[in-house]
Amino acid sequence: MRVTFFAITVFALSGCSTVSSLGDAWTWDPATQQRPVRLVLSAPELASLTNEVAGLQIQRNEIRSRISGEPDIRNRLDLYEELHGVGRRLSPLERRLAMAAPAR
Repeated sequence: MRVTFFAITVFALSGCSTVSSLGDAWTWDPATQQRPVRLVLSAPELASLTNEVAGLQIQRNEIRSRISGEPDIRNRLDLYEELHGVGRRLSPLERRLAMAAPAR
């Protein structure tokens, strides 16, 4: 009885895992996918962006070192909030820097 119930359950749930349109799965070609657009920046813009990212990374590392040396949990929570704020500012700049290509 248990085996029958298990088999019926498996067969019923297997219908939930089917793909609605198999045509997309069979015709998908990774070569036809668009490549990410490279962001072209001039040398001064690229240097400015690099300096800003480096400054925020240094600030992030300083906060991390203060967290590791802080014995009070309340002060650590404040430092974690500060670290989160720096990370939120740093993340889009790092993505933009990764997409940037120097102007030629």
